[in-house]
Amino acid sequence: MTDLEYFINETLQGISVPVTNERILSAVCSHFKVSEEAIKGRNRGKNRVLARHFYMFLLKDKGVFKTLREIGETTNRDHATALYAIDKLKYWVENYQDIKEIYNKINQKLYNN
Repeated sequence: MTDLEYFINETLQGISVPVTNERILSAVCSHFKVSEEAIKGRNRGKNRVLARHFYMFLLKDKGVFKTLREIGETTNRDHATALYAIDKLKYWVENYQDIKEIYNKINQKLYNN
């Protein structure tokens, strides 16, 4: 490793990459092995719905979008659906270990990639 590479590595450590809508979508799709179209589509298969709910929850949790309307629009849903998904995931993350583990894994993908 050259001095320049060392300097860059040391300087960039601790600097977090901003979490964006696209990064969240990519991390959720990667974890659940679904396409972006599946998250934004009308399919109500269990895996796709869970991925969609995680996506909406993370958008609110990470402060990417401020309003429920904006979050709903990213998945072609209304604000009430976004509110339901966010509230449900918040409860599940707080009360179910397996859901909390999924949340932690997706968070790792967000901040380590």
